[in-house]
Amino acid sequence: MGKIYKYLYGIIILGAIITTGVSSAYGFLNNVCKTKAKYKKVNLLICFTAIFVSLFGFSNLVNSLYPVFGILGLIQLLIILKAK
Repeated sequence: MGKIYKYLYGIIILGAIITTGVSSAYGFLNNVCKTKAKYKKVNLLICFTAIFVSLFGFSNLVNSLYPVFGILGLIQLLIILKAK
């Protein structure tokens, strides 16, 4: 369709990935950390972890983590069903 659409699509996908990561980290920090000191420590841990995880590449992470999260989801579903 043209080069402009290819680059525009890449920018949109990159923006979606970044906003998803930022919102997930923010939600995690708000749910886990109760004190400001712990918030800062966990935030730094997330940032350093993100640097090392980014070396694997997004598609490799999706290929390796998707099955793991699927299994964890099934386990969570079984725990919920067992509780009821």
